[in-house]
Amino acid sequence: MADGQLYFEEVAVGASLPTLQKTPSNTLLFLYSAITWNPQRIHFDKDFTLSEGYKEIVVHGPLRGAFLSQLLTRWIGDAGVLKKLSYANRDIAYVNELLACKGTVTRTWIADDKGWVECDIWAENAQGDKLTLGSATVILPRKEV
Repeated sequence: MADGQLYFEEVAVGASLPTLQKTPSNTLLFLYSAITWNPQRIHFDKDFTLSEGYKEIVVHGPLRGAFLSQLLTRWIGDAGVLKKLSYANRDIAYVNELLACKGTVTRTWIADDKGWVECDIWAENAQGDKLTLGSATVILPRKEV
């Protein structure tokens, strides 16, 4: 990765992706609600959120998916391709709480002269609870073709 680009030959099954840390703020959640036309008050109105039984403002599920996408695209570099991403939110994430986005390489193969990589990915809170689970397939450039 000398030039900042990750190559297929540099990846091995079992390798960990570099962790991406995010701490969603009130401002980010408000802006995300606005840009996605999401009027659900649990994402920006604390008093309402507390009245609904939550302990704090709730982070949008799709925003956590965007964080996982960012984890992958930063890892694969400009010449990499995010081919497939799937995820499911399993528990609630709250505003101003750290989310660590992580991943592990589970499979590598070559097809059509391209380097394919599958990964398990997730977002966990500071206690290590996996709140969002997913998987992804990326294509990486090869050093030799």
